[in-house]
Amino acid sequence: MTILLIRGDSYEKLKNALADVDRHAELTIIGKPKIIVPEAADEILTHILGDVKKPCKKACLAKIAEKAPKAIDRIRKIHPPAHIVVISERYGDIYYKLLDDFPKLPVLKGYYKSKKKKGVNNEPFEKCGGR
Repeated sequence: MTILLIRGDSYEKLKNALADVDRHAELTIIGKPKIIVPEAADEILTHILGDVKKPCKKACLAKIAEKAPKAIDRIRKIHPPAHIVVISERYGDIYYKLLDDFPKLPVLKGYYKSKKKKGVNNEPFEKCGGR
């Protein structure tokens, strides 16, 4: 499991970025994304990357099923409207602290996972020759 830290200017951009991660990057979001205080998101980013060029106005966390390398590769191919940081076990204390705090955070309202497309005979679209 990997955690995504998503930073942006508005909750709408965060929700659009999550939808892009789900639909276009085809990553599996586990549970409901949670809101995190923007200052905390900037502090986490400082620990991971060093300098923060621009503080964010809104931020959220989402858990995904895929491992970090696969997530990074797929997110790199799309252009979401928010800054997405992939946080794995590699970051030790930060990762485990976020996992502990995740259930206590408020849910990001208004985001819904996309429904998987159905193909012929109600089979998943991928199994009947679709993409």
